[in-house]
Amino acid sequence: MMRKITSLVLVLFALSSLVYAQSPEEIIWMTEEFPPYGYTEDGVIKGVYVDVLLEVWKKLGIKKTRQDIKMLPWARAYTDLQTKPITALFSMSKTEKREKLGFKWVGPINTGSFIGIIAKKDKAYKFNSLSDVNSVLGKDKLGVVRNDSGKHFFLEQGGDSEKLIDVNVGEQLIKMLKNDRIPAIAYSTVISFYMMKKSGIDISQYEVVYALSDPKTGGFFGFHKDTPDETIVLIQKTFDELVSEGVVARVISSYTGSD
Repeated sequence: MMRKITSLVLVLFALSSLVYAQSPEEIIWMTEEFPPYGYTEDGVIKGVYVDVLLEVWKKLGIKKTRQDIKMLPWARAYTDLQTKPITALFSMSKTEKREKLGFKWVGPINTGSFIGIIAKKDKAYKFNSLSDVNSVLGKDKLGVVRNDSGKHFFLEQGGDSEKLIDVNVGEQLIKMLKNDRIPAIAYSTVISFYMMKKSGIDISQYEVVYALSDPKTGGFFGFHKDTPDETIVLIQKTFDELVSEGVVARVISSYTGSD
């Protein structure tokens, strides 16, 4: 009887090893509507990270197309990244909470974006610290996307959780800010102003009133904690080659017009 149990344990261990020993070909890639990094236009998934990923696949000889990328709400994709081994999610910032969860990283794609608190200029906010933010903003007055880095950075640096109001997607934040339903949002600066432009909003009426992160903390492809290190090393090496060849810079420029 003991031999049978031992054999069963060995079989289960072997099957578990097969599940976790995935190659880059097997990874399920996820993103959200996060223009210009990843978004859907006329039924086609595109964006900076999407195009860079396609270039990575090309270099590695992976026969996948943009149709193989799953477009999901952020909260669902973030949950999948924690619970499903063969997954990757972009774009992500490195936060203290995410580091503790054991996510692995490839990148970064340097677009100059950072997480900041954005408000209309006529609010005339002067924040020199998160204590200022906590004292000025009332309950449910700072919009964040659920499980987004804007929320994580705010809380990790001493922000008051009572100030936050969670929404599902970035577009909701922009609409709420425009319509004065909330006085400020904590979100990616590049994404926020890009969405505003696309919506016909006059971005000159808005400003970043407080920086929550350094640009170096963002711009990553995040991977489930059980992704083999050799897979991460291979993808990072391929990404670095694309950076040195100028491919990543050209992709960024094609979407943002910057060099």
